[in-house]
Amino acid sequence: MKIFNFFKKKYTQPLQEKTDKLIPKGKEKMHEFIERCQFLKKEMGIEVPLSVMETFKRYDLPKHNYFYSIFWNVDDDSFTVFYTEDFIELVATRYKETHGKDADLAPLIDQLDEAVYEFRMKEDCFDRTNPSFDFINNCYEEFRKSGEELIITMDLGNYDNLVLNKEEKGNVGYNLSSYKTTAGMQYKFLTQFRALSELIQETLDSQQNHYESYNTIK
Repeated sequence: MKIFNFFKKKYTQPLQEKTDKLIPKGKEKMHEFIERCQFLKKEMGIEVPLSVMETFKRYDLPKHNYFYSIFWNVDDDSFTVFYTEDFIELVATRYKETHGKDADLAPLIDQLDEAVYEFRMKEDCFDRTNPSFDFINNCYEEFRKSGEELIITMDLGNYDNLVLNKEEKGNVGYNLSSYKTTAGMQYKFLTQFRALSELIQETLDSQQNHYESYNTIK
């Protein structure tokens, strides 16, 4: 256990140091987005990726900017979960253990499709007020105990999702028509990952080009 704690400390310390650099010391005013991230972590359990913090500090966007405003209007509907192959296999296995190896998977597929929009960040579970998710929550608890995670995202609209955890955290994935099939069940996965800063710059360039074209015609 001591060895595990040593490596855990060694891994988390550099990340904490990077985060600390974004938080000013003394009388220097803290950037409003850093304050917002601290609030979201405390109130909703959201760990905003460091690269996202750095992006919004660098661009210094107004609050009415589409991408920036998303973080100021956060609720339970802001999140979408993407399943992993290991989780789908676990769910299918437990379902067949309960209903038989030849069980119809259609009801389970419907539950999974609905649950992706009902994840509760602070409780780290699917909506517990809905008994339809009891089975999925039991599987998810077992999944977490094994040290695994689902892919948790913020919905940016236009089929874009900002990943908040795992290896791709801070990047935006596209979710229009990419599906995987595992254990007889089809589910969406993210593709075409790119940095949030790239997406913002692309949007700002498009707005600038539109403005210049309008002024030229005028």
